[in-house]
Amino acid sequence: MSFREFTANILSTRDYQGTHLEEKYIKDITAYLAGINDSIGKEKGFSFIMLEKGDEVFKELQGVGGYSGVMIKSPHYIGLTILKEDAEIEFIGAYYMQAIVKQLYEMDLGSCWVNIRNVSQGIKTKLLKDRAGSINYLLAFGIADDKAKHKASHITVTGGTSTYKQDPYGTKVLEPTDADKARLSLGELVYLHEWGKAATYEELENRGMADIFYYVRNAPSYKNIQPCRLILKDGDAELAILNPENEENYIDAGIMMFTLEGLAKEIGIPCKWDFVKEESSNKEYGIAANIEL
Repeated sequence: MSFREFTANILSTRDYQGTHLEEKYIKDITAYLAGINDSIGKEKGFSFIMLEKGDEVFKELQGVGGYSGVMIKSPHYIGLTILKEDAEIEFIGAYYMQAIVKQLYEMDLGSCWVNIRNVSQGIKTKLLKDRAGSINYLLAFGIADDKAKHKASHITVTGGTSTYKQDPYGTKVLEPTDADKARLSLGELVYLHEWGKAATYEELENRGMADIFYYVRNAPSYKNIQPCRLILKDGDAELAILNPENEENYIDAGIMMFTLEGLAKEIGIPCKWDFVKEESSNKEYGIAANIEL
């Protein structure tokens, strides 16, 4: 599966079949989590935990977790645990949490981020049991029910048949969905050389990056606030976030970084990056990462 296809088609699944997944799926997912924990999590101070008893998790979080107290009910959850409250840990943890979303998607499973940052420490301790650290985010996952599947509106990004039309960004897509219309435009998302100087489509096309930034617009963010911006320079870029004092924006930036890197690598651009957390002279935004493009 192409990364563009994943980026165009992924949707948050909020309705699941009650059936628990077969043990082979749980083992495969647990092994994937363990690989991330061993390769990068131990070094960076985060880990992913499998919460198989979804009913117990839902009972603890009903009325307090999720979206304005509306908890997502699913048969299973994955928790992102952190050893301390730190922007870099959450940024990198979010990057890998979105990698898990992609892994689940490739297994034909639905998933949805669940924010429990403001849930009481007592409830978090129950979820963690004897594990160290804290937990601010879960990933609900399972088999999407028929209602969720009916809501899905996939965008085909392959081919150039007569049933597709050329959009202004050089990609073959169906008519834009309401969700796509709600996304930032390229000029709102990507700045050229300096903050606030909107990049034009022609400038991005000349750099061979118009398609990358068209699709990176689909990177999800909490309540679709879309706090991330990209400042494109010559050979590199900066990933910036609005309101850097808001820790949740570093989660969205980590998701954006995963999306941008995957799209760039798919067309042969290495896209090496480093977390920086720099304060800018303009208090409106901060820099979260430097990126080689």
